[in-house]
Amino acid sequence: MLINNEFNEQKIQSPLQYIWSIFKSKNITVIAMWAVFFLIIVSIFADSILPYSHTLQHPEMRLLPPYWVDGASVNHILGTDDLGRDTLSRLLKGMQLTLLGALLITFSISILGLIIGATASLMKGVKASIMHHFLDALLTIPTLLTAIILIILFGVSYENSLLAVSLSLLPQFIRGIYICIENELNKQHVIALRLDGATNLRLLRYGIFPNIIEPLTTLLNRVFTMAILEITTLGFLGFGANSEQVELGYLISKSLELVYLSPYLALFPGIAIFLIIIVFNIFSEGIRHSVIEGEE
Repeated sequence: MLINNEFNEQKIQSPLQYIWSIFKSKNITVIAMWAVFFLIIVSIFADSILPYSHTLQHPEMRLLPPYWVDGASVNHILGTDDLGRDTLSRLLKGMQLTLLGALLITFSISILGLIIGATASLMKGVKASIMHHFLDALLTIPTLLTAIILIILFGVSYENSLLAVSLSLLPQFIRGIYICIENELNKQHVIALRLDGATNLRLLRYGIFPNIIEPLTTLLNRVFTMAILEITTLGFLGFGANSEQVELGYLISKSLELVYLSPYLALFPGIAIFLIIIVFNIFSEGIRHSVIEGEE
């Protein structure tokens, strides 16, 4: 963790600086990082960069292919659907709702999950036993089934689908945090902090959280990936977005009946889902491996 400057003086890097130096030494992870930033920025400003409104219809230009296929139009780079709506505009809008929705779910789950998981891990006696068995019971139900049941109760809409997915994934994250903290509580440095009279907040801040960054990164990546898949699955099944709030799963669902006439309508949203997941997974794995190498 020593670096030399122009005066040949040695300076000690902070843990974050050392992890960053490891991270940026791997080209593929840096590329994935910039790709993540690009996808997020495009999603945030999608409404400003849409070539056309995602609901605007051009009846005279229905089912146009992408621009590299014969019979295409340069005004619609990725073609149009059966109502003449611009495919690129609808794809960007779908990426916005899917990606930002998954990020919102991941952020809310991380906050709630850390609070509940940390509280549960520090409980003792009957309270801890009740929390432990309650989480085990929730984990026996598949998350997608839980999300479908919840969205039926809440009502079908894009906003309710995000809420349903959040509640269905929350128990898994809480359980993961609970196990991570429980494993740390028996280590010598945490026991030393306890004997030194550290409060629970100080114990978590200085003794536990800095040592669970690696499993926490894995948990967050898993939640994000499952959020993407569940949002798109609910949209595909008709439990999520509607014609006004197009989402990648919804786009695939509505394109299946036209797959023989214009397979691109289903292909582009599928590629978008694949790219989002693979880019974020590479980025997350880069962070995780950098943390592991930094601790060695």
